[in-house]
Amino acid sequence: MPTPSDVPQTSPDDIRSPAFRRALDAVPTGLIAVEPSGAIAFLNSTAERMFLYERNQWQNQMIETLVPAVYRAEHSARAAAFLRAPAHRPMGMGRDLMALRRDGTEFPVEIGLSPLPTSGGAWTIASVVDLSERKRLELEVRESHERVHAYWEAASEGLITVDASGIIEMVNEAIQRIFGYNRLELVGQPLELIIPENRRCAHAEKRERYFEQPTLRPMGVGQDLLGRRKDGTEFPVTVGLNVARIGDRTVAIGFVTDISEKKRLEEQSAVLGTLVDLQQQLSTSGKRQAVSSDCDPLTSLDTRAIFEQTLERTSANPSGRYVVIYSIQRMQQMNTRFGRLVANRIIVFASQYIANSLKGEGDHLFRWDGATFVALVTRDSTVFGVQREIAEVCGKRLEYFVENAGGNSLVVLALQANVLGLSQKSMAEAVAEIERVAGSR
Repeated sequence: MPTPSDVPQTSPDDIRSPAFRRALDAVPTGLIAVEPSGAIAFLNSTAERMFLYERNQWQNQMIETLVPAVYRAEHSARAAAFLRAPAHRPMGMGRDLMALRRDGTEFPVEIGLSPLPTSGGAWTIASVVDLSERKRLELEVRESHERVHAYWEAASEGLITVDASGIIEMVNEAIQRIFGYNRLELVGQPLELIIPENRRCAHAEKRERYFEQPTLRPMGVGQDLLGRRKDGTEFPVTVGLNVARIGDRTVAIGFVTDISEKKRLEEQSAVLGTLVDLQQQLSTSGKRQAVSSDCDPLTSLDTRAIFEQTLERTSANPSGRYVVIYSIQRMQQMNTRFGRLVANRIIVFASQYIANSLKGEGDHLFRWDGATFVALVTRDSTVFGVQREIAEVCGKRLEYFVENAGGNSLVVLALQANVLGLSQKSMAEAVAEIERVAGSR
């Protein structure tokens, strides 16, 4: 049996031989043979293409030529450590390694080291894999995930995913805001956590049936759906359902919208609609026939005639008395878009908002005409103080929910107001100013 001393060692000439090189050129991985001195003995054809070298352009180069300058000192230390304890192993475990092409560009690599004992000393064979394409794909995947996550979190409606057993897997920021839970309190919990207790059993049965035949559809068609917040309060919601395949699993995605405000506006619209319809019936049947009636049949406010009478009575003592002229903006467009009946409801809604904003004792609101109202108020303040008070009222977002044959719409109303100090204007001047403002809008 031969002993180790009887086994012939590979010589440097064997490695440099054309036959050896032809064999390594057929390998699809980049291979680099390095002499004990650190000189490059050869690059196979794959490595030459990788590093942008023509055949034999690498001759008389040191291995550091293929390493970016900033990493060369570190590379020399690693090479010395490898030669002290040579073994088959990857280089730079847990580190991002970079290599340097002949044109000066850097690229990410993965390197494996193997010792090659020869009669001329310990050589090293390095296998090199170009990771540029892999890194590019990883970056694309990461950026894609980040974009999806950003869209998921930025969605205004609540998004929630649930597996077939009803366990919550993911929620977005809107779900946390709607239900009052943080993410950790929801993920891993049964979906029934956010459903009213008296509906949980029925919901679990419906969920199981949905997973048997999952489709894109709204949930609870024809029913009033309710959610349950962390504090136990219940509120109306709409829920859209869809499914996604993740591997071999089916996951349900819920699109949740809190419609509390919509319901409030619908109820408000219904009440005001009934009020307007009743007032219009009274106006066309029994009603006051005179244009100068004491009471406006639409808003139940006193009319311009009563305002002028009241203004005349107060003209003898105008100190601290102010006239505020309110106008609903874009009323003509709303009348064209929604029709006279809806426009009248909007006028009633706005008049009630203005009336409720007048807090002073003796404040009185009148309907001048169309979409213009005037208030006679008493304030222990300058005209600028009254203007600030009125600006706070008109600056608030005033929303009205319209439901008609043309569909549902959320109308945002804009109010404008002018303040007149009666101590600075005569009655005739005040009326003329109101006429000017009303005519300009």
